[in-house]
Amino acid sequence: MNQDEENQIYEQKLQAAFGSAAGFQAHLAASGAGIRFTGIDLCRPLEDAQVSFLLDALSKYRIVCLAGQDLDRFTLAGFERFANHWGAPIPHPNNFTRGGKPAQQDGASDGPIELIPYAERTAAAVDKTFPGQLRCLSHESPTVLVTSNFRGDVKDAETRVTAGGSWHTDIEYETLPIYVSMFLAHRSPLSRNAPGGTWVPESAAETPHPYYEGSSKELMRLRLQLPLNGETAFADTAAAFEALPAEEQRDLEVRQLRRRLNEGDEGWLAPLVRTNPRSGIKSFHSPIWASRPKVRPAVEVDGMTPEESRAVLDRLEAHILQPQFRYDHLHVPGDVTIWDNFMTLHNSPPVKSNITSIEDARLLYRLSCKGQPCLALPRKDDPAWLEAHVAGGYRTPLEMLDT
Repeated sequence: MNQDEENQIYEQKLQAAFGSAAGFQAHLAASGAGIRFTGIDLCRPLEDAQVSFLLDALSKYRIVCLAGQDLDRFTLAGFERFANHWGAPIPHPNNFTRGGKPAQQDGASDGPIELIPYAERTAAAVDKTFPGQLRCLSHESPTVLVTSNFRGDVKDAETRVTAGGSWHTDIEYETLPIYVSMFLAHRSPLSRNAPGGTWVPESAAETPHPYYEGSSKELMRLRLQLPLNGETAFADTAAAFEALPAEEQRDLEVRQLRRRLNEGDEGWLAPLVRTNPRSGIKSFHSPIWASRPKVRPAVEVDGMTPEESRAVLDRLEAHILQPQFRYDHLHVPGDVTIWDNFMTLHNSPPVKSNITSIEDARLLYRLSCKGQPCLALPRKDDPAWLEAHVAGGYRTPLEMLDT
């Protein structure tokens, strides 16, 4: 069967699930990852068969984009309702304190949880930058992370370009990592006034920030090759694993990584390679030696010294960040983009901050989920499981599921 025939059959399955208006574009990345669906309205509750179709798509393509949601109708309550199909939505660490400290800092993961009221979150200041022109979609849920490059009144200073982040997966430092994360795009930067016709200029900086010293020049070069138009950068860890020789794959499949919340902890062992339960595709999960410098300890390969562990994991990171496994996803307002954290790495791009023009505004909403997918709502997660793995034992309110 050739590619055209495969696409025709897939389109028939898609339209059987979602109607004749639905379409798709597959293989957004050179590695084969990524699929974009059109004509799927998430304002409507999903049927079991529709959820199953989307879960299968993510298990194969690693990144799924559901384009063109109507932001006048699609609410953040509806977004969280949709997220419940993928797993239990979790409060974002920026929205609560743990043991009296910001939850992203070091410290015990089981310290007392206190949710931060919306009015005291940094996201509340977003509405003050462009009054009458741009506001956050209304929400109170602690699961929603507002990602923006503006916050409060513009200060009397020049617009700056901040560096991108470090390559990572979401909350890999807990015993049960995040399975799925997703963005709803509200605003993407439109200006392209940097040299080369991009939103921000290419950085010439050679500083290792936010990474530790000691990585090879080639690895640092690959790390710093970030998109310049506000895209989210992805690396396909499934394709990167598949590209390795069979003998090396077998060796890596049995490797375990020791992860710790804090220096001095005994930690726990987690697999380096995972198999997707729906598609059977194997991929690296967070094969990064130190993805959160000065926040969480570096990981170790079980049975290796710290020095040996860094050498092995730096080599794998350099392999995964090669151009053939990379994909920069441009966010279009109204798009919902979902990614599997067990099958990808991602990174935040360089952005303009202290902006004065709405043409430079970048505004997205992020949700993340743990646990098993669920075809029909409400979820029936065990309260003890929620207490063990979801901050504060949070559960989406039933009234939100009726939205």
